Amino acid sequence: MPRTLTFLLAAATSMTAVVPQFVQQGFTHIVPHGWDHVLFILGLFLVARDLHTLLFQVTLFTLAHSFSLGLAHQGLVVVPSKFVEIGIGLSIAFIAAENLFHERLSKWRPTMVVLFGLIHGLGFAHSFDASQLAVGALLPALFSFNIGIELGQLTVIAAAYALTAVWWSRDWYQSLVARPASVMIACVGLYLAVQRSFSL
Repeated sequence: MPRTLTFLLAAATSMTAVVPQFVQQGFTHIVPHGWDHVLFILGLFLVARDLHTLLFQVTLFTLAHSFSLGLAHQGLVVVPSKFVEIGIGLSIAFIAAENLFHERLSKWRPTMVVLFGLIHGLGFAHSFDASQLAVGALLPALFSFNIGIELGQLTVIAAAYALTAVWWSRDWYQSLVARPASVMIACVGLYLAVQRSFSL
């Protein structure tokens, strides 16, 4: 058998194992293990009153965390995990607190989503274990891990949408749903930031 064909068959076999493994790893990093990331996604969700606004924010977040995850894994960006985890807690608190002052997407929210997405991507990088990968399998694994994360995020959004979408047009949605939930999320984010500053 020609070497090229042998290599291609080996690569295909490797991909068959790598892709589902890392999709699952990315998904479970969000659901059920990534509840801090879930809180951030819910913070984005609460200020959205239409799918366009919501998908715009989530797309920015996905692009940003995918970018920083790739850079971190290649060693081009190195940040101690303690500071990353504290930053994730603060990002949750900030996004949720901003919801208290804006009923719609603020003009600086997209920039903050990108910035915080970069921070969350560094957090994802600490969970991306590629130590056992064969040569040539890194990029498919990295891509699959991001796909799994995205599927996890979409699962969270779908659940939140199913629970609250019928209330979006109600006058009391902000006062009875979005603001109370944002206060709780902000408090949890601050708690995580403080706790991690002492425990990590």
